[in-house]
Amino acid sequence: MNETTTITRQAGEHTLRATATAQFSQMVEDILDVLEGQQANLRDGYVLQFGWGPIFLEAEDDALRLRTPDYSRDAANDRTEDLSGAIAIQVSQMWLPRAANVRPMGLRFDQEILIQRGWRERTDFEASRRISKHEIFSGWFICDTTDRGEPYPHDEIEKVEAWKVVQHRPELSQVLALPADTLTILLDREIYRVIKLDGEDDNELLYENTDEA
Repeated sequence: MNETTTITRQAGEHTLRATATAQFSQMVEDILDVLEGQQANLRDGYVLQFGWGPIFLEAEDDALRLRTPDYSRDAANDRTEDLSGAIAIQVSQMWLPRAANVRPMGLRFDQEILIQRGWRERTDFEASRRISKHEIFSGWFICDTTDRGEPYPHDEIEKVEAWKVVQHRPELSQVLALPADTLTILLDREIYRVIKLDGEDDNELLYENTDEA
């Protein structure tokens, strides 16, 4: 297990404490910069949105401790003071929109993804996103890479919270900040191609992995 370090920052009358592994120290400093700029609002129970999930400020002795959902356990109920997991997910979600030169589109960790059964054992995926009219639905549909000419039967599809998908298949975290009307193909758990869906004959290649095997 990587050793963690705790950074303390004074923000007005508040002392902030944040813990993460050393590799994420600069991002912790950046988060503390944001909170320092909001010092008039800081209090026990304050929530800062960080990517797909919240950072909670919780009273700890004479300070406010930063905590996030524990994405390695039950993220809906468990919290952790180690910010490393939340930061790692944020990093994983941001590189692909930049590489594809598209604006990221938000997603909450507790929103649902429609995903084909058997996904926990699968290594090749096709992930597409559409605008959703429902607050609980992320707009993502993830399935195998089989070329099918008909919709999947309802009994082949599961509704799974985004954090559970990432917990079991962390490689899928990389696609989740892509905008609607995109399709991403993963082969052997690696991003292979991102396509903008403009119509059957007008699809645009946004990103392709050109690394040689």
